[in-house]
Amino acid sequence: MHTVYGVGIRKGGQGKSTTVSTLARLCALYGARVLVIDLAQPGSTSSSLRDLWPAVEHADLANVLLACRAVTPGATPTVSQASALLAEAGLPVTLSSQPSWSGGCIRILPWDDLVGDAAAFLQSERVLAGLISALDSEIDITLIDLPAESGSLLVTALAATNRVLMPLVPEAPSLEGVDAMLRLMARVRDAGHPLELAGILMTRCDPKNRRVFDIWQTLMQADEVEGEVLSRKLLPFGVKQIDFYEQAFRYGEAIWDRTGNPSHWAAYVLLAEWLLRDAGLDHMAANRRGPALLAPDTKVLNLSALVLDDPETPLADFERARLR
Repeated sequence: MHTVYGVGIRKGGQGKSTTVSTLARLCALYGARVLVIDLAQPGSTSSSLRDLWPAVEHADLANVLLACRAVTPGATPTVSQASALLAEAGLPVTLSSQPSWSGGCIRILPWDDLVGDAAAFLQSERVLAGLISALDSEIDITLIDLPAESGSLLVTALAATNRVLMPLVPEAPSLEGVDAMLRLMARVRDAGHPLELAGILMTRCDPKNRRVFDIWQTLMQADEVEGEVLSRKLLPFGVKQIDFYEQAFRYGEAIWDRTGNPSHWAAYVLLAEWLLRDAGLDHMAANRRGPALLAPDTKVLNLSALVLDDPETPLADFERARLR
C-alpha cells in the first residue's frame, strides 16, 4: 500500500492548498503517479490546478460516498465495489500534467459542494480509505487537502491518512493550530488508527521579520507535544513570502509560470524530494528536471541560519551541510 499524506493544520490561511498543488505538480514531474483528494472548502486545490484540467465529464465524489453509505461501521468497501463506483463516476480525473518522461501524472478526486454532507451519511469512517486502496496499483503517493472544519468529512479523511504534513505561517496564532491538530491526531491514534506527523513546513516566511526566527525557535525548543517531538519534525527549509504564489494560485497556474526566479520555488523542490524519500520512492527523488532542475547557486531559505543577516543559502552549500 502506498503512503497517504494528509496536508492540514487547524488554522486557515497557512498555504495548505498551495502546498498540495505545488507538491503534486513536482512529484509528477519526478515520475510519481500522484492522487490528489481535495476535501477543503471551497475547493482551492482543484481550482489551483485548473490549467491542467481536461475536457471530460465526471460525477461528484459525493455520489461515490453516498453509494457506500451501507458499508458497516469499521468496514471498507471491497476493491471490486470501490473500483466499479469510481469507474462509473469517471473518477479520479487524470489531469494533463506536463510530461515527466518517467510515467508521472496527477489524478484528482475534486472538491464538490456536497462532499461534506455525503460524509455525514456514512456509517463507516473507512470508506475513503477503501476508495484509495482500490487505486493502489495505479498510484505511488496520495495527497489529501484536509478539511479545516471538524465533522464527518475530517474524520473520514484522517482515517485514510498515514502521515500528516503541516504547513505553518510563522505567526503566534498558527501555533494554536499546530496544537489543535496534534490533539486531534492523538485522538485518532487512541481510536486505533496509526497516524504520524511527517513534518512541519514553514510557509510565507519573510526572512527579515524577527517573528520568523521567534516561531522557529519556539518549535525547536518545544517539549514533546501529544507524542511528537516538534524539533525533529520541523523541515530545515522554508517557503518565502512571495506575491507570485498568490498570482499563480489565483490564475490556476504553477509558480514557475509566473516567475523565472527558481529561488522562489526552491523550497518546494526540496519538499518534493523529501516527500518522495519519506514515501520510499528514493529512486524518483534524484530525477530533477524542468523547473526542478535548480542551479547550485539557487538561494534556499535556510531556517537554521535565521540568526544571520542573510539566511538564504546557495543550494549546493545547503545540501552539503545537510549531508554532514
